[in-house]
Amino acid sequence: MATRPFATRTILSVTTGRLLTKSEGPKDNGIGDMYRLMGWMTGDSPFTHQLGRFAETCKPWLLRWFPEIDKAGSSKATELLDSFIRDDGAEKGIELWLASLALPETYDVPVIPAGNHIHVDPLEELVGMVGKERVLVVVPNDDDEPAFDPIALDC
Repeated sequence: MATRPFATRTILSVTTGRLLTKSEGPKDNGIGDMYRLMGWMTGDSPFTHQLGRFAETCKPWLLRWFPEIDKAGSSKATELLDSFIRDDGAEKGIELWLASLALPETYDVPVIPAGNHIHVDPLEELVGMVGKERVLVVVPNDDDEPAFDPIALDC
C-alpha cells in the first residue's frame, strides 16, 4: 500500500477541526498542507468550499489508521491547547501542545480505498451551497492564461 508522510499537526487539523498547520511565512497559514493531505488521501483536488466535506471523509480513516491521535480531539486536550495558545501565542502554544501529546512528528498516510470518496464537481457543489445567482465564473480569453476558481459572491 502506497503511503506518504504528513506532519501530525496537519493530520490533527483534519481530525480536530482546528487549524494547526505550520506557517511557511508571514502571509501563509499552512492550510496548503491540508489540501495536500486530503488530496492525497482521496485522489481528488479539493477546492476551499469543499474542505469540510473532504475532512468528513478523511477523518474516520485517519482515526482508524492512527487511533492514538483521537486523544487530541478530547475536550481536555483542546482546553489545554487553548491554554497554551493564550499563554504562549499560537505557534509556540501549538508546539507545546503537540509535545504534550507525545505523538510522532509525522505519519505515513495511505490512500483511502477506492469507492470511499465521492467526487463532486467543485462548481456544481458551490452552486448547491450558495445558489446559482451567487456564483461568478471567470474564464480567461487566452488558453495560456491560468484558469480561475469559481468565486462565491457575498452580495
